[in-house]
Amino acid sequence: MLIEELSLETRSKIYTLTKKVLRKYQKGIISGKLTSEKFVNNILCDVQIHEVLSSDIIEEIDFIESYHRYVDKLISIQNESLLNGRKKNYSGAKEKVDVSKVIKLRHLLDDTGYALSIPSQYLSARDIDNISKFITTGDIDLGNENIYNYVHKKH
Repeated sequence: MLIEELSLETRSKIYTLTKKVLRKYQKGIISGKLTSEKFVNNILCDVQIHEVLSSDIIEEIDFIESYHRYVDKLISIQNESLLNGRKKNYSGAKEKVDVSKVIKLRHLLDDTGYALSIPSQYLSARDIDNISKFITTGDIDLGNENIYNYVHKKH
């Protein structure tokens, strides 16, 4: 089984666990002392991943390879975010999200019966695009599972 084939809820749990550990070892990953291969091997031996997935799935070679690609993608996203964060801090300006995008998102949310779990001012333009895609298609791209927790159906 590939990571892409898992349910959105399971992928979200794996994303949360992986990002938590990635942040913890961020310096080692950036410096190259901790390779993504070692990271994947260590996290797949961790007890917490076994609470999310069965041992059968974790031991599949296809899953291990897809998880390795997933971790590489998360590392590249994290490195890109760090680089962009440094540029913003250096320039002193925070990038503003286009108001029309927020308004379109609010209309989409209202029309489809979804609601945001967080205030819209904390969303980036990328988050808004990913939330819109999730609402319209029901799918979330790999590495963007954080948005799964940003929206919910209204009751």
